[in-house]
Amino acid sequence: MKWIAVLAGLTFALFAAGAQAQGYARPELLIETEELARLLADPRLRLVDAADAATYKRAHLPGAANIPYLDLSRIDERRGTGHPTSNFEAERLFGGAGIDAGTQVVVYDGGEGAPASGVWFVLDFFGHGNVRVLNGGFRKWLQEGRPVTQDVPVIARKKFTPSPQPAKIVTREWVKRNLRGHGIVFADTRSFNEYIGREQPPGAARGGHIPGAIHLEWSNFSAATASFKSAAEIEAELKKRGISRETKVVTYCQGGLGRSTDVALAMKLIGWDNVVEYPGSWEEWSADPRLPLER
Repeated sequence: MKWIAVLAGLTFALFAAGAQAQGYARPELLIETEELARLLADPRLRLVDAADAATYKRAHLPGAANIPYLDLSRIDERRGTGHPTSNFEAERLFGGAGIDAGTQVVVYDGGEGAPASGVWFVLDFFGHGNVRVLNGGFRKWLQEGRPVTQDVPVIARKKFTPSPQPAKIVTREWVKRNLRGHGIVFADTRSFNEYIGREQPPGAARGGHIPGAIHLEWSNFSAATASFKSAAEIEAELKKRGISRETKVVTYCQGGLGRSTDVALAMKLIGWDNVVEYPGSWEEWSADPRLPLER
């Protein structure tokens, strides 16, 4: 077994070197395709495909379980506790995917970045910090000619114990109290047309944005093949919008997972940890006609 430990250590070193070349302060949050290819047979690893069920059935990485990221966003829970989903649902979905406290999770999506970041965020929120996102996702993996399959693996259920981390989120009441708070920036990560209320997707009762929120579109942080931009580029994007390392940033999107969590992940990558998520997001805020908005 000694050679396995040596190989695992070498693989992590290679992974870290590749990510550090981009200048990331926390390269362990990502994994590159070549490093994942070396780890596929590791029994401690659980791959999670964040795409919808139909996309997963067409093709996925060998051994991957499917947890569509939108299954982790429940509006009733977000309105009630402010959490993205319930403890019960987290235990059911993550345990059913074979994840327990000792599991190394790698989550990926089609290459968009947003779905994978949603699963990453919910796992992290419920206390499972041992999770990485595949940089470039399925698209990059496929472009490199790496193996895919339609076989659905048989996965033994494990005991996932949710441990919510409330410091990682804010609630609607917190947002109301801090709309004009000093040193706080609300970052609307949706498209510009959604931000100004020109587009109103399903689930949005009204068009517009939270008063005072800046527009920080999530796609600005993606480079070629939907991988993340370098640390210097990410920092430049943030500084253009007046955000510094000391700024408390509250990210939100339409449904609370995906676009907003992708921006949060980009910030975490460069070591700017003063970022929290508003899981209720525009779906919750727009539904209450008593709450103010801007267009």
